[in-house]
Amino acid sequence: MVASNSNPLPGEVSLNKVAIFNWLLLAALSGLAWLGYSGFQALSVFIGGAIASLSFMFLKRDLTRLLAGPLEAGKPLFFLRYYLRLSLVAGVLFLLVKYQLVHTVALLIGLSTVLFGIGLAVMVAAKGIYLGAVKK
Repeated sequence: MVASNSNPLPGEVSLNKVAIFNWLLLAALSGLAWLGYSGFQALSVFIGGAIASLSFMFLKRDLTRLLAGPLEAGKPLFFLRYYLRLSLVAGVLFLLVKYQLVHTVALLIGLSTVLFGIGLAVMVAAKGIYLGAVKK
């Protein structure tokens, strides 16, 4: 995976592309939930996807900072931020589910958008590798 803003080579997956796919999938899944089910479920999908995508964006930022500087000096701060973010996400999800502010299954579908976005970005990169090999 490429963390920088430069263009990746064919077959490489940039984190920016993954983030774009995450937000596009979130919009599509929220729209489908709204059309197929209800506004409450669409909102639940959106909340889950927004939580996952924002967490992914902060993780990307922290990893980019960690890899840009001296590795040993940045590790403790990176892990502190990582576990604070993980605790915050777990706490927010706990409160949302405990007080039934969201539809649980729809929330899980929204949380899965990052996984689907990574998978989609990898498939696009694999297609680029395949088409590059076929042209040669």
